[in-house]
Order: sequence, then C-alpha cells, then structure tokens
Amino acid sequence: MDRRQLIAKIQEINRSATEKFLSQFDDQALQQYLDHLIAAQENRIHISGWVRQRRKMRMAS
Repeated sequence: MDRRQLIAKIQEINRSATEKFLSQFDDQALQQYLDHLIAAQENRIHISGWVRQRRKMRMAS
C-alpha cells in the first residue's frame, strides 16, 4: 500500500484525522497506526456482543 492509500484508509476509519496531520508521519508509522485502528475496530465488534445485566432499581427514601 502506498502512502496516499495508507492516509485514505486511515481517514475512512478515523474521519477526524486530516491529511495535513497524517503527512507528518513516515510510512511505517502510518501503517502501524492503520493496524492499530483495524485492531480496535475488531475488538469493538467483539465487545459489542456483551450485554450488561440490568440492576434492580431501588426507590430513594
């Protein structure tokens, strides 16, 4: 993947990352960040299946 593709893929996942900001980093750092974003997405999908048990609410006296 070339530099422009890395930046475009990162921006698909992290829409707040500007090209100006990302262009400060070398290709290796961009690839590492993209890998981190992809891993975070995968973990979010895994965690989203978890449902917290409802607690019984008590009336305040």
